[in-house]
Amino acid sequence: MRKQEKNPAETNKRKGGILRAFGRHKRGSIAIQFGLLVIPFIGLVALGVDGSRALLARYQLQAAVDSSALAVGATIADETKLTAMMDALVRQNFAVSGAQVSTVELKGAGLNVHVVSSANVDMHFASVLGINNLSVEASTEVRRASGGLLVSMALDNTGSMWGSNNIGALREATTTLLDELFGVSKTPSDLRVALVPYASTVNVGDEYTTLIDMEELEDVYEDNLDTFPSSNRRSDTMKDRWKGCVLEREDYSVADVAPDQDDEDTLWKPFWYPAAVDNDYDPKKSSTIKPGGAKNTNQITGPNVGCPTPITPLTNSYDTLNKAAKALTAWNRGGTLTDIGVAWARRTLSPGLPFDESTELDPRDNKTLWSSPRWRKAVIIMTDGESVFYDFPGGGSPNKKHPGKSDYTGYGRLGEDLSDEIFDDEDNNNKARDKVNARIATMCTEMKAEGILMYTVVFTSRVNNTTKNMYKTCATDPGKYFYAPNKNSLKTAFGAIGSDLAKLRIVK
Repeated sequence: MRKQEKNPAETNKRKGGILRAFGRHKRGSIAIQFGLLVIPFIGLVALGVDGSRALLARYQLQAAVDSSALAVGATIADETKLTAMMDALVRQNFAVSGAQVSTVELKGAGLNVHVVSSANVDMHFASVLGINNLSVEASTEVRRASGGLLVSMALDNTGSMWGSNNIGALREATTTLLDELFGVSKTPSDLRVALVPYASTVNVGDEYTTLIDMEELEDVYEDNLDTFPSSNRRSDTMKDRWKGCVLEREDYSVADVAPDQDDEDTLWKPFWYPAAVDNDYDPKKSSTIKPGGAKNTNQITGPNVGCPTPITPLTNSYDTLNKAAKALTAWNRGGTLTDIGVAWARRTLSPGLPFDESTELDPRDNKTLWSSPRWRKAVIIMTDGESVFYDFPGGGSPNKKHPGKSDYTGYGRLGEDLSDEIFDDEDNNNKARDKVNARIATMCTEMKAEGILMYTVVFTSRVNNTTKNMYKTCATDPGKYFYAPNKNSLKTAFGAIGSDLAKLRIVK
């Protein structure tokens, strides 16, 4: 039988009815809507994932540009070499999978260095939308190190630094700071650093002829040795000689006032710890003199008990400073008089005698290093404890307890003439400590007013919160105050200070 042919009109009508029925079906409607939405939804997810990668690449590119610009800004070369160096450093420092640095442009090799860089980030998912890569950009500007830096460090070298070999940690931390400051140069033209070791006094070193009352020194020798040597008046190696420490002045104890050989009130007197029950020695018998600095003991004797290593005046010699840092040691007896250390750090930095190294002329502007706007100035104060007049309690041999209020110090004994003049007859140790801290705070305020950056480091946990807050206030800002409870944190603090002083400033 012959198959009947279908009527085309009827077939189309039937198809239309099926489609209309499908359109009225709710589940079919949802499927169509989902199908229409799935493509843009996938696109949004793709843009979100790839967009996050682009943001990460932008962040990493900015970090690479910043660090590279700092390195280039510290380099002296022509613009062609600086551009090549910048390009290489950015590419080396930028490491993001699926992203490549496309351009690095260096604008200007003068005082300010402006850098712009871009990178292409491959799109893993957004390619379904026809987006194969995305470009990100970063820029920075750094100011060249166009000036110099004067730094003086007041370093606690008191007997408590023997504990846990903290004095060794200080030597290492000081070297770390010097390494940060000096970089690869051993004698940079734009850097001067001074070291001021302090205990209950300071050792003025070879500067003594400009600041000591020489008649007083002669009297000391005559009274103790019956002779005044024609040479070698100050010697670290001869135990029966004056080593170089000083008694502070009555009227100008922490003032930055220059000595005048015609005005004895402005001169310092030699520190000579007299023979007494708490310092049992014969100045004419070297065998009875054990001056300290070699080991942790209070049974030390001689005219220089408690007298630290000499001050190193401002210098740009890394070797000189490194040698002085390695020579730092702890000195028992006397106590901790940080105000003396701070006062002498200021004196090494400021112009004029007894330390006038900052009066050197800068050849670029023919002004002194102190007065030139090209030179920044900074003081670093480090202490491991409360300021205190130590009073030896006795025990052991040969030294016994002294009836006075304290050991002999750069202020004499607490409660005696020199100390009474300076501390208004105060002979209570705790109240004297408060006066010492007040003197430190005053000097910090004055130095900050002179434009000196102030950094403070409190080492170990022996300092109370009131004193910690004083040192925090003493710092130029909270970021320049460091609490270092242990040896590792001391090294970290000194490294951070060195880096902060040496780095260039990102201006935008």
